[in-house]
Amino acid sequence: MYKITSLLLMLLILSSCGTTKDSSQGSPDSSDGKTPVSEGTNVDDSSTDPKESKDPIKSKEETRKKLETNKLNKEELAVHVDRTNRDFLFKVTNDKEEDAEIHFSSGQEYDYVVYDESGSEVKRFSEGMMYTQAIKEMILAPGESLEYPIPYSDLTASLPPGEYTIQFIFTDSNHHATAKETFTVE
Repeated sequence: MYKITSLLLMLLILSSCGTTKDSSQGSPDSSDGKTPVSEGTNVDDSSTDPKESKDPIKSKEETRKKLETNKLNKEELAVHVDRTNRDFLFKVTNDKEEDAEIHFSSGQEYDYVVYDESGSEVKRFSEGMMYTQAIKEMILAPGESLEYPIPYSDLTASLPPGEYTIQFIFTDSNHHATAKETFTVE
């Protein structure tokens, strides 16, 4: 009898865990604290926070547009690409008079994308990479820099001869910093 009761209890628990439909969706009496609005009521949606948006694509597009139009998030940090021998050095410098709060949402601190002569993406550093899911925060004092060396041999591996453009991208969520450089593979 104990085995049957345990089995039924386990079956009940497993069956309730396997449901994929959100039962609170579409329910007018859901307990999320929001009251339903009738069709005839005027509601001003202009103050809606993108985080609360039900459509994740629309939310991402709104966030991207806000970042692009917000001058505080554009090129706040100076970006420079140096070439030593054939290698690249992606250098991000705090050229402001105050500290810059750097915030990485993962172990990835930078990325780069390589484009061919037609502008098509042919290589992305982060493609196929796995990064730690740990938040990393640091302060970059005025005049301090972060440097990311990229060996030419790693960059050009599997690229046929031709003209290319590399775009370096600093992945700090508080600052937007990117730089482009052209190079030739012989």
